[in-house]
Amino acid sequence: MRRSLLFAFRLLLLVLCLPAPATAQGRILVDTIRSNAIAGNAIGDTPNREVFVYTPPSYDRTPTRRYPVLYLLHGFTSQPREWLDGTYQGLDLQQTMDSLWRVDAGEFLVVMPNADNAMGGGFYVNSAAFGKWEDFVSQELVSYIDGRYRTRPDRASRGLAGQSMGGFGALYLAQRHANVFGTVYAMSPCCTGLIGELAPTSDVWRYVRDSTMAAPPAVAGSVRIARAMTAAFGAPFDQAGAWAQFLPVDLLTKDATGLRRSCAVVIEYGVDDAITSVPLGSRAYADALARAKIPFRLDAFAGGHTDRTRQRFEQRVLPYFAQQFSGAAPSVDCTP
Repeated sequence: MRRSLLFAFRLLLLVLCLPAPATAQGRILVDTIRSNAIAGNAIGDTPNREVFVYTPPSYDRTPTRRYPVLYLLHGFTSQPREWLDGTYQGLDLQQTMDSLWRVDAGEFLVVMPNADNAMGGGFYVNSAAFGKWEDFVSQELVSYIDGRYRTRPDRASRGLAGQSMGGFGALYLAQRHANVFGTVYAMSPCCTGLIGELAPTSDVWRYVRDSTMAAPPAVAGSVRIARAMTAAFGAPFDQAGAWAQFLPVDLLTKDATGLRRSCAVVIEYGVDDAITSVPLGSRAYADALARAKIPFRLDAFAGGHTDRTRQRFEQRVLPYFAQQFSGAAPSVDCTP
């Protein structure tokens, strides 16, 4: 008896001294897609686009399982690596996603295309200057991901989110391609209407019209954004109706048909955002949704344009999609 107890004690000590098993981790894969839609653009931007893809820990272990996909669009003068390298308050999206699975949240892929260009970004629209980014994201990219990865290829299993310019792109693409993307989440969406620093009476446009004038630091960033928008949309902002086909508030006001099919619409912004088109535009977009009787969630938080990015990703955005894809989040009918 004593020998048995001694053996059991030694076995327990051995087990306790063994190294703990490694925590399951997802992977970040970097693919390159050659885009026919972007080829031939006027600024000579490369059609070979990097795409960062997060796959969850179970992806390699369960070869028959299929997964929902979140398409995540970055902001102006940004790129997907900034969500992985600690740029935003130490955010590492891979670690954040891995943490979700440890609390039994539903797993999904995250797809992050690199849309940076010489002017800072093309706002994810079809453009002679920058290429047909709308077609690239909504058609080529989705087709590539569905063909290469084990996805659930239906709109209820595809989410679209973006930050700043990416928030603009998310709202624009979700409205025009509700048959592709079921849920949209716009984080601090910029430039959704001619409002705030982009209002027709703003000094920003003086510097946009005259490129020989050096913009003062207070408006230099806004001038750069406005110049990129002018190039992307192919016309000055005050050319009759030229921008109405691109600006999300104008698009929604004119025709809300696309978003009526959305599974869910979420907009968030920081009340202290120095880019005034963000809070003003977010509220204007919410008002347009309300007039169209489209369910939505508007979330205003204490903070500026990017100083809560890590917190918002970790505590709001990514957990929300885990719930949404698992069917735990309330939504309207989201049948294919």
